[in-house]
Amino acid sequence: MKRILIALSLILSVTMVSAQPKNAADALKAINKAENAAADAKKAAKPATWIALAKAYIEAYEQPGKNILPGTAQQEVKLFLKDQQVLGTSEKKGPEGAYTVESYADKDLYYNDNGILDFFIVTKPVADNLLDKATEALEKAQSVDPKGSKTKDIVAMMDDIHDKLAGDALNEYLTGNFEKAAGLFKKATEAAQNPILGKIDSANTYYTALVSNLAGNKDQALEYYKKCLDMGIYQNGFAFSNLAEVYRGLGDKDACKAVLEEGFVKFPENSNILIGLINHYIENQEDTGKLFELLHSAQALDPNNASLYYVEANVFKQLGDTENAAKLYEKSTEIDPNYVYGPLGLGAMYYDKAIEIQTKSSDPTITDAEYNALVNEFDEALEKAIAPFEKAFALTDDAELKGAIAEYLRNIYFRLRDKNPEYEELSKKYDAIVKGENQ
Repeated sequence: MKRILIALSLILSVTMVSAQPKNAADALKAINKAENAAADAKKAAKPATWIALAKAYIEAYEQPGKNILPGTAQQEVKLFLKDQQVLGTSEKKGPEGAYTVESYADKDLYYNDNGILDFFIVTKPVADNLLDKATEALEKAQSVDPKGSKTKDIVAMMDDIHDKLAGDALNEYLTGNFEKAAGLFKKATEAAQNPILGKIDSANTYYTALVSNLAGNKDQALEYYKKCLDMGIYQNGFAFSNLAEVYRGLGDKDACKAVLEEGFVKFPENSNILIGLINHYIENQEDTGKLFELLHSAQALDPNNASLYYVEANVFKQLGDTENAAKLYEKSTEIDPNYVYGPLGLGAMYYDKAIEIQTKSSDPTITDAEYNALVNEFDEALEKAIAPFEKAFALTDDAELKGAIAEYLRNIYFRLRDKNPEYEELSKKYDAIVKGENQ
């Protein structure tokens, strides 16, 4: 899930502009004052009273993180927190990387390898359920404001609550606390759906499903992946493949197959769906012909779509039929000479074959003759990969893809440098490209 949630990181620096309480005691006093006002029948009839209460709750929520901004250098953060003592330092590893954690009385600060604050976790809030209480106060404010005179303020504060929940969810995910993260992502989707906002939060609906599954909460993952599909939140097909994995984990083979087949029709190029289908057919001893039926139907409807033949080639590759795979990779290129993934797939297939042969050659039980034969097969597979990789390299303008192909070619030419005097120079050429020295 490498930075699949990265867009949410911007939320961490978003706060409502206000005069913050100096400490937890002041925040509690402000809450007490606002709650007393709301308990007064006359004042409770005014939306401003409830808005003030919501604001008090939000400011209390923000109080432990006052003057802390992710993206700030460690020394600057310490300057901001000069009146607070670091109680301990530890090293922690999360799903996105390792952190140095400095613990204070009410929060843990997570620094990356460069000494920059990535995020923080409040470990001792001023009070419990502050954002829930703020939401309730805003709902009350809306209910006593039939003319909508304060709608703009109420919506802005509810938006802020939503963003805070999403930010907290991301933070908990980054620590590896998937259970808490899933609950917070769920709360963020519910905040968006609150009548005050009345929005569909596509991203957090998907993240609720994704992280719920990581947390082992398959029932909630199932519920939210189904919501994703109902709302058309497909995530380029990953919603289908991920839901299928949930069904697979629950032992529901029929539902797993149905979801994969539905996803394959919509996203035939999604490799997770494709591999999921192939594995399903093989594990359950079902006829893989169904997969080819789906592909051939799609090809009949769109015969000039090179990607459909590329996908069929991938199926044959997964099934170990490299001969038919090669033909179909070549056919995708015939249909569209500018389709880079045809030659790229063909080159990768031969390269992967070489790696398989190399693994076999490391078996200590084989004879010298068998070893020498495998070495020759290894070199032959690498040589077959050269032409398609060179073609793919010439076709693409994508810098990242060009770099990946260059790495393949560098490795191949270096391995085969004794077979052809030009190969050593070509290896150096692609090495320079990989290192960014030559484009």
